Amino acid sequence: MRRLVALTVKELLHLRRDILTLRMIVLVPLMQTIIFGYAINYDVKHLRTVVLDESRSYDSRELVAKMTVTEYFDVVGYVDTLEEVQDRLDADAASVGLVIDRNYGRDVHAGVPARAFLVVNASDTTTSAQAMSIAGGIANRMSVGVLAERADWKHSEMPIDLRIRPWYNPDLVTATFIIPGLIAIILTFTLIQFTAMAIVRERERGTLEQLQVTPVTRIELILGKIVPFIFIGYFQLTMTLVLMRFLFDIPVRGNVFELYAVGFLFIAAVLGLGMLISTVAQTQMQAMQLSFFFLLPFVFLSGYVFPIDGMPPVFQYVSRLIPARYFIEVLRGIILRGASLREMGAPIAWLGFYTVVIIGLAVARFKKTAA
Repeated sequence: MRRLVALTVKELLHLRRDILTLRMIVLVPLMQTIIFGYAINYDVKHLRTVVLDESRSYDSRELVAKMTVTEYFDVVGYVDTLEEVQDRLDADAASVGLVIDRNYGRDVHAGVPARAFLVVNASDTTTSAQAMSIAGGIANRMSVGVLAERADWKHSEMPIDLRIRPWYNPDLVTATFIIPGLIAIILTFTLIQFTAMAIVRERERGTLEQLQVTPVTRIELILGKIVPFIFIGYFQLTMTLVLMRFLFDIPVRGNVFELYAVGFLFIAAVLGLGMLISTVAQTQMQAMQLSFFFLLPFVFLSGYVFPIDGMPPVFQYVSRLIPARYFIEVLRGIILRGASLREMGAPIAWLGFYTVVIIGLAVARFKKTAA
């Protein structure tokens, strides 16, 4: 135990002298939380819209007004030909083109389908999908209103009253979905790189040879380098939770202490992976490159950005090998839904399994040698 404490103090002293690392410990979670929380927004509004209104009737103006009042569409101009609509979209002067048939107003009152169509720049799939969904919903509501009027429907409600109640994120705020999972990404981004270069730095500076002649065991040496970064991981976890609560108004609905307990498993897994990388890499540059190699799957295959159910089956199976997947499930469960450890038993069990495996591999591969 005394040797372990001495190694831990040694690493803490080294970190205190490394001003750049200390700044990264604070600035990385701060900047990533602010940037991801404010910049990533799936709720796209104020789409630039150009209108070709061949009808020029009250009903066509009502359609345009109903679209603009939603704040999803901003009319940036009116044109006279379909070629002008295409020119605006080609030049990226507009993202959406609304074309209203010249008989639109007459057909609305004649009892036949009144036609209009929406041209969407689908090179941005997120924007185009939302534009088509919103426009389709507006058209459906207007159609239901016309049909109800013709059928002489007297009730204020529709024949089928299907009420939708989104739980856990009622306002559908993107930050509420993004920020909890960001905790896992921040810990992965910083801790893997810090620990991946730990043993490599000892080897390059020659201090590993000095440790070789001491009675320090392999496990003590690895734990001596991991323990300081456990404190750093908890500091970053706490910092992100505070920013989440007071900057984005996202409270932790579940038990905070249970969240910290599961956080220890993930922090240990990430640190063990960093140590495992450091036993493979020969230089600090190699350690950094290998850490980025692992970082990308943690971001894109963990369910943080893209839903796992929408991935091809082969990548769904690959995602099962990524500890961040299970920690993100636990984070969103405890923070957003108020789930307990018992309810999150399956992802916690898998996370614990991978933590033991990764730490075991790091210990098995580590050799206290300068070679």
